[in-house]
Amino acid sequence: MPIEKLKVKDMLRNQHLVRSKIHEDIGTYRQYIENTQFEHGVLTYVTQAAFGPLRDLLKDIGINKQTNRYTNVGDLIKLTDQRTDDSDN
Repeated sequence: MPIEKLKVKDMLRNQHLVRSKIHEDIGTYRQYIENTQFEHGVLTYVTQAAFGPLRDLLKDIGINKQTNRYTNVGDLIKLTDQRTDDSDN
């Protein structure tokens, strides 16, 4: 069943109301907006896996380890170990 063009325009114009209604009815939409860790995790994976022209593109648009504030489990373990070592001295 095709969707009417005016209905799509109306939804886009009132997207804040549509999002609110989805959150009330379903309750699963807002958690993805508020949880940025997933997005940062994906960007971290892409920056680590990229090579060649894709890596050049990521550098050009400013996506790198310094600008992407994502802490993976390995980094967290290293930080915890460093803090433990520093407190022993």
